Amino acid sequence: MKVIKDFIYAGILISIIQIGALADAKKDDILYNQMITEIRCMVCQNQNIAESEAPLAIDLRNKVREMVDEGKDEDYIKGYMSERYSDFILYEPSFSPRNLILWLGPFLFLFIISYYFFRRSLKK
Repeated sequence: MKVIKDFIYAGILISIIQIGALADAKKDDILYNQMITEIRCMVCQNQNIAESEAPLAIDLRNKVREMVDEGKDEDYIKGYMSERYSDFILYEPSFSPRNLILWLGPFLFLFIISYYFFRRSLKK
């Protein structure tokens, strides 16, 4: 009777471990799919690496998979890619002094154009 209980407990423990492993694998797959859709293909430039079949995109997908399997997080992967290939590889680059004009340029342009048209309408 005790042996049967031990087998049941062992079966339950193995099931719990497998469920935990499946949950981790699913979380890793979600992160992998998110990352490959947020990284631009440097060859195609208008496709992400999930859609592109360029050799570089395939290499980048493999590198992202490798980093996700190693347990690296989203910030680390994005930092690695932007450090190696510049901020252009990210569809949503981080706010930094290097790309300040990228983030503030449209607002500055809108302000200058608005000011120009406002001043022009006052002269008439």
